[in-house]
Amino acid sequence: MNMVKTAAVGAIAFAMGAGTMLMPGGQKLKRQAQKQVDKLVKMTRSW
Repeated sequence: MNMVKTAAVGAIAFAMGAGTMLMPGGQKLKRQAQKQVDKLVKMTRSW
């Protein structure tokens, strides 16, 4: 069960990261996205 949650969050984080990478001139956005991903990872670890 835990691996499924981790995989799901990993996929979401990857999608978010890929989306921000494709956006031009989104240096600030990339940093914000990275913070969101970090939050998601911390949340899943606490589940």
